[in-house]
Amino acid sequence: MRILTIAATAALAVLPAFAGPNEDALLAADKAFNEMAQTKGIPAAFEAFAAPDARMFQAQEKIVSGPAEIRTHVEAQYGAGGTLSWTPLEAVSSDDGTVGFTRGRWTYVSPPVDGKTQTMLGAYVTIWGKQPDGTYKYTVDIGQSDAPAPN
Repeated sequence: MRILTIAATAALAVLPAFAGPNEDALLAADKAFNEMAQTKGIPAAFEAFAAPDARMFQAQEKIVSGPAEIRTHVEAQYGAGGTLSWTPLEAVSSDDGTVGFTRGRWTYVSPPVDGKTQTMLGAYVTIWGKQPDGTYKYTVDIGQSDAPAPN
């Protein structure tokens, strides 16, 4: 019986913690962010969900700051079209819910060139801050493309 108890305890230790209300709110914000990107466009979503002091970090590019600059950057990045979608996999929050992060996976499908599209995959981490009105807006967004598959 003791071995069974130890095995069950070890198995539970590697499972993710159940999300609480703060984590649920962060996941909902990230999902709403993605939904807006699908319905109103990528630039509009990145601007609308950005906190006033938001920053984006993209590989070795310069840091992009604030909703308006972020929108301009995203318009240039995705101006040729294509779709960007993402799915949050995890949320972690401070105990008081004022700050937290989501992490997940993203997919970008390019517009067709000569009838062919390209699909890029990657991971992201978004840091969220609770705003005075109680909503969450991102303060930092970091995305990274997956390494190319070996030939």
